[in-house]
Amino acid sequence: MFNSFSLNKMLSDHGKFLTLRKKTTEGSYDPSIGSITGSATTDYSVLAYLYNYSNGLVNNNEDVRLGQRKCLVSGNYEEPETGDLITGLGDAVKITKVTTIYSAGVVVCYLCDVKE
Repeated sequence: MFNSFSLNKMLSDHGKFLTLRKKTTEGSYDPSIGSITGSATTDYSVLAYLYNYSNGLVNNNEDVRLGQRKCLVSGNYEEPETGDLITGLGDAVKITKVTTIYSAGVVVCYLCDVKE
């Protein structure tokens, strides 16, 4: 796997500022129109690096399907959560899992599973 130096190097060499979109208000279901109304989002700029799965990065027991990728997000910005969106580079992906990477008790980055 990666160490904290390698992760920071990957972000500094290949990272781009992308938009992390967090839902700030859930809203409520309106049966008269058949959709959710009153929800709101907040956008944050984060340094991140999207990459595809490849050999050595996926455990043999993980189920990898088309459209699934990883996104490395710097720990110096807003913390991503499951269900948030990352937009930029011409697409939007939804975060399905977040793993926080620490070094000496300090957040280095967040390793997110994302799906188109």
